[in-house]
Amino acid sequence: MTTPGEASPRIDVFRFIEAGNVCSGKVSIARLERLFDRLPETVDPAEAGTLDWQVRGLHDGLGHPALEIAVEGTFPLVCQRCLQPLSWPVAQRTVVLVARTPEALAELDDEVEQEVILGSNSLEVLALVEDELLLSLPFAPKHEVDCGGGA
Repeated sequence: MTTPGEASPRIDVFRFIEAGNVCSGKVSIARLERLFDRLPETVDPAEAGTLDWQVRGLHDGLGHPALEIAVEGTFPLVCQRCLQPLSWPVAQRTVVLVARTPEALAELDDEVEQEVILGSNSLEVLALVEDELLLSLPFAPKHEVDCGGGA
C-alpha cells in the first residue's frame, strides 16, 4: 500500500509497455491530495480509506502503445441533494494512448478520441491513478434513492 509521504512507483513507460508489465497496489486516499476538496468536511483524509489500482502496459488495436489504468473502491463524497456523506463506488477502467514526442502527441490527439499522454522514462504511476479518479468522480453526486434532499 502507498501511504502519505511515500514515493509513488515510477515506470519507464515504453519499456513497461513493450514488456506488457503490470503494477498494482492499494493507495490511501490521504495520498491523493488533489482530491481533498471532494471529501466531506467531516472526513479526515487519513481515515477516508484506500483504493485498489492497477496499471498495465499494452498496445491498442492499431498498435499504439497504451496504458490501461484501473481504479476500484469507494470514495467518500457529499450528496448534492441532502448534503450528507455519500460512499461513491468507483470502478474506473481507462486505456490511454502514449506518445513518444510532443509532436506525436498532438497528431495522435487529433486522430483519436481516447486520451493521449506523453511518455516518459520516469512516469509517476499514482499521478495517473489520481488523474483517472478525478475524471471519474461525478460533478454533482447524489444518493441513488430519495434522500429527502429534494428533486
